[in-house]
Amino acid sequence: MRSHRFSNCYQKVIIYPVILSLIEEVPVKKLPILKSAVAIATAGFLLIAPVSANAAGEKILWTQSFNEKAGTKVDPKVWSYNIGAGGWGNNEQQYYTNKAANISTDGKGSLVIRAIKLIPDDPKTTYITNWCIDCVYSSARVMTKDKVGFKYGSISARIKVPEGTGLWPAFWMLGVPRNSCDGWPSCGEIDIMESRGSNTSVSVHSLHGPDYSGGNAKTNYFYAGNDLLSDAFHTYRVDWLPDSIKFYVDNKLVVGHSKRSIAPDSWVFNAEFYLILNLATGGNFDGGALDETIQQAEMKIDWIKYTTLKGKGKVTRY
Repeated sequence: MRSHRFSNCYQKVIIYPVILSLIEEVPVKKLPILKSAVAIATAGFLLIAPVSANAAGEKILWTQSFNEKAGTKVDPKVWSYNIGAGGWGNNEQQYYTNKAANISTDGKGSLVIRAIKLIPDDPKTTYITNWCIDCVYSSARVMTKDKVGFKYGSISARIKVPEGTGLWPAFWMLGVPRNSCDGWPSCGEIDIMESRGSNTSVSVHSLHGPDYSGGNAKTNYFYAGNDLLSDAFHTYRVDWLPDSIKFYVDNKLVVGHSKRSIAPDSWVFNAEFYLILNLATGGNFDGGALDETIQQAEMKIDWIKYTTLKGKGKVTRY
């Protein structure tokens, strides 16, 4: 999600589902346009893939559910807060806080991240507006960095995204800095789900690394057709193995990447990563637009689950 730019132009191609033993790359121009199903366009190619679910017999290694009473903040043993503004490398227009108003349980089983419109001269938020003249909303961003780390396995979350131009919810991962890298993008980024509030019939799924970041990221799209992902909860998942990464929405395969297809020397996904949840506003991702008539927007997280995948998966608790 961070420090990168995406084009707002993408091509929607709709085809009948095709079950293939391997993902096939087919030039878009050679495919007929038909009436149904799941397709992902990227770099002039259409990726067609079978529906897949987690294999039976895998072990649940870590979960998060949010069944506490309303107003409960996140577990400090698991999550820490990013606090502040500065655009976050993307010209974003929110100030992240650790306030329960911006992130807490709703008493109905979900964690809610709220973007709340800042009111000029409001004594409760003048500390934000006095410091950040470009901030239009307060919001929240939490991460498991230095608390819980993950390496390989299957990570999923059931999330409801908000609708509204400029809203930018994300469920993603960053690589832990190590001897072979010192930050973004050299340590890697896995965007399990991002959504543009201006078009919530589409979700965005990306990989970033040393030779493929920002506008050159390995980015693919899931198309919900006539449905809006903001109308209901959906499950977003990444299946991560030493030599491959696959993204899913509601158990439908969006795209698969392999170490071979990206280039072995640029594959930085053989180390520990940490999770991030946030709701940004404005910025480059949604074309720089922001509907400032929105008074409040909510990203809801029902649960997060981490399991083994083909016997691989390691959770580290610090």
